Amino acid sequence: MNGPIPRVRRDEVRRRILDAAAEVFARRGYEAARLEEIAHTAGFTKGAVYSNFAGKHALLAELIDQHARTQLAVGSIEVGAQGRPEAAPENIAEVFARGIVEQGTWGRLIVELAQQAAHDPEVRQAYVRVRRALRDELATAIADGCARHGIELTVPAGQLALTLQALRMGLALENGTDPDEVDRDAVAAVFAATLHGVIRRPTPTAAEPTTRTAADEETR
Repeated sequence: MNGPIPRVRRDEVRRRILDAAAEVFARRGYEAARLEEIAHTAGFTKGAVYSNFAGKHALLAELIDQHARTQLAVGSIEVGAQGRPEAAPENIAEVFARGIVEQGTWGRLIVELAQQAAHDPEVRQAYVRVRRALRDELATAIADGCARHGIELTVPAGQLALTLQALRMGLALENGTDPDEVDRDAVAAVFAATLHGVIRRPTPTAAEPTTRTAADEETR
């Protein structure tokens, strides 16, 4: 080749490393993945990886962050497009269920990273930072959606966000180990029941009774 080799922009380097990491993590799992393989897949040296990320844990944390934000944005658009507040629990449950069942690799990686975080302070720091940020964003999305559709919750939005986050991880683990029993319908049913349980039902007015009285039956 004649002339200098063109320098790859830093944002392009990061993007290629993240794409390679997603591929290697999906194929190997978190524990078995090696930075050398990620660097080779991206077309860089291991030093290029370290110059952009603190380590393997930081790579996976950023991937999870990007993936979850994308899923949250897509889910919010899909639910909003329905335009039916009364069906919001089922619509939201379906979004969560589809994400767990159709993208099981991500669920398994999140569970694996959580296990690593339990005994590795460096991994825990990156993991907790991402989980807290995502939980805060989910809480904000819940609060905004409820205000927009006139839905009242019986618990704070932050508490519901934590509940949904925990359910997602637990159900991802159950689906990954027993997909025949814990299938998409089962996962959606759990989310829907949870959401229905925290929605405050409007108090019926005198003009709109919810049950028939004895007098009503006599006049029929």
